[in-house]
Amino acid sequence: MSFMNPVTVIPKVVPDAELRTFGTLESYEEYIEHQYRDSKALLEKYREHKTHDPELSAEYRNAMRPIMLTTCWGEAQTTAQVAQIITKTNRPTIQYFYATHALDEVRHTQIEWRRIRDLDLADELEVPYEQTELFRFVNGLPSFVEIVYGQVCTLEAYSAHVLFNSISELARKYGDLATAYTYEYVMHDEVRHIGTGLRVVREAIETAPDPEEAVFRILDLEERLLPITIRKLGRDSPIAHSLYEAGMIADKRAFEFDGFRQYLIFRAKIPNLPPMRYKGPDGWSPE
Repeated sequence: MSFMNPVTVIPKVVPDAELRTFGTLESYEEYIEHQYRDSKALLEKYREHKTHDPELSAEYRNAMRPIMLTTCWGEAQTTAQVAQIITKTNRPTIQYFYATHALDEVRHTQIEWRRIRDLDLADELEVPYEQTELFRFVNGLPSFVEIVYGQVCTLEAYSAHVLFNSISELARKYGDLATAYTYEYVMHDEVRHIGTGLRVVREAIETAPDPEEAVFRILDLEERLLPITIRKLGRDSPIAHSLYEAGMIADKRAFEFDGFRQYLIFRAKIPNLPPMRYKGPDGWSPE
């Protein structure tokens, strides 16, 4: 059972098929080997290009500060979000994947914080209290299908593509290849998180005791969660302001629409979802 009520049920029986497929020794060794190769390649590129740090301007560092701090803070909180997913399912297949996901998020926090310190952007990881609203909302969702949908389609698919790609593009524009490589490395994991997460959402709906209720929960969640997401990442956010001032975006509203369009792309990958009740940000049209 992949969809569960707020009370976590401890199963009396774990099916043999689950135990044979949820994460064999070979699959875990493959995951570790992949992360080792990827991390080693990043470290080599990082050491080569961080020598150019003294050439980076104060204006560039100021533009990067709110984006990189918010992103790294979000990585640190995502480990707790993933723990919520693990506690709301009794399927070993899903628990195995999100255990590796949690490990990824801890590693992302460390390498992003290393870059923040090397650029001398901050002494500690702190964001304005209102910036925590999105994570506090998702962390408090009561059911498995809600929290996994909120995590995958909003915090991962929406935020990752808006934030990580913006950081990489801005860094490359100013010749900061050490930062660009750092966030491109992070995106390697995010692609896996999003792709597998979308499959988990689809299976959670299909195997729910009441699939119609699961779909209703998603439709209701979108109406409440998307306005929060857009406030944190849209035209009025510190992130949009920094990108605009750095010349990376010509229109803060278009930047907001691009993020929402990205959300719709990932939403469409979950079959049989009814049209959203949420009509989109102010001024939005599909055209």
